[in-house]
This record gives sequence, structure tokens and C-alpha cells, in this order.
Amino acid sequence: MSYTPLKTINGNSIKGTGDLVVSGSGVSDGDKGDITVSGSGTVWEIDAATVGVTELSATGTPSATTFLRGDNTWATPTSADPAGWTVIVKSANQDVTNSSTLVSDTSLQFAVVAGGHYMIELDLVISTTNNTSDYKSAFNVSAGTMKGSGIAVAAGATGTAAVAQFNANNTATTTVYVQGTLAQDIDFLLSSKFIYSFTASANATFRFQFAQWSAIAAKTARTWKGSILKYKRID
Repeated sequence: MSYTPLKTINGNSIKGTGDLVVSGSGVSDGDKGDITVSGSGTVWEIDAATVGVTELSATGTPSATTFLRGDNTWATPTSADPAGWTVIVKSANQDVTNSSTLVSDTSLQFAVVAGGHYMIELDLVISTTNNTSDYKSAFNVSAGTMKGSGIAVAAGATGTAAVAQFNANNTATTTVYVQGTLAQDIDFLLSSKFIYSFTASANATFRFQFAQWSAIAAKTARTWKGSILKYKRID
């Protein structure tokens, strides 16, 4: 039985005869140069200058929170919505007690400009401590008026699921939407969805407003932390 002799590359044995040597100038990290493979009378050389090898040196700082862009730069991912939405998340619970007068939500509001066209989505979480006082809400602009309409997908005044339209026709405030909760319990949560589009007549603040449907002493209507308002200008 015969065995085929082994070749080696830089001292590492492979099948065949002779010794293959891989060499080249500047093949260390960060450099470029010619690379030569030779052995048994045959030589192959890759000439970096001839084939136009380009050294890549990314700019920026690589880390666990960055990524390499197509233009060879390190960048930090952003949370910008590719569809152009701006998202507001309510930062704290807000209560109205013994009052049927609409008050502006402290978080769910944003600036609008005269003639601007906007679309919004509101994911709302509420609760109340009384089924008679319950909860009402509307959209409002702090100056001028607005024209637009929308749909509420929520519990109606009796606590039954409903889909209803609301609108503003050259008014500062939309029609009021009344919601009824199923329990007189501040921890019994109710979710609803509002979709609305409008045109503002003046530079103003667009805001969500709420109150009790009817004022009852020591009873509370609450808008919950975590409710989300999304908006974007569409013109």
C-alpha cells in the first residue's frame, strides 16, 4: 500500500508534494497589498494595485448599540416612524372629580398650524368610580376652529361596545363622545380607539379633553397613564 505525500502551506501539511508558501506585503489587519501563492514551479500573484482593491475604513464609533450603514459609517438606530407618525404616551394618570367641564389632557396634545391638515389615532384607557357620572371626551383646538370628522370604537354611554361618528364643522371642539364603564371601580379599565382627521384654521394647540358626563361629588373619571396619541401632518 502506498501513501500520497503531503504538501504543506506555511508548514501546515496538505495532500500532495512540495511546499506551498502564501506571502504578501501588507496582509495584516488594516493594510492592503500584493498576495503571492507559490509552489511546485507555479506562482499566482494578486496585485492589489492592478485589481483596484479599496481599503475600507468606517467612520463613527462601533458599539453594541450602533450598526454599519451602506455608506460605511457607524450610526445609532433611531425610533422615527417611517410613516411619519409622532407618538405621545401619557406619562401619568389624570383625574376629574365632581366636574362635567371638559379639561385638557396634560400630555395628549400637540401644536398645529393654520391651514395644516392632520390625521390622528388615539388609544385611550379610562376608568370611573360611578356609572352615572361616567366619562365624556372631545378634541379641541386652543385657537381658531377646525373642520374634520372621525370614528370612535369604544363603549357607549351604557357600557356596550359601539362604533360612532364625531365631528367638528368650523368649531373649536368636536362633538362630545360619552363612554360608560361596566363597574364603579377605578381599577376596572376600559379601552377605546379614536381615529380623526381635520384641518386647523389657526396656529394653536390641538388637545384631547375629558370630564365626567355629569358632576357627582367625590366621584372620579380617570384617563390612564400609557394612553397613546399618534399624529402626523399630511399636507
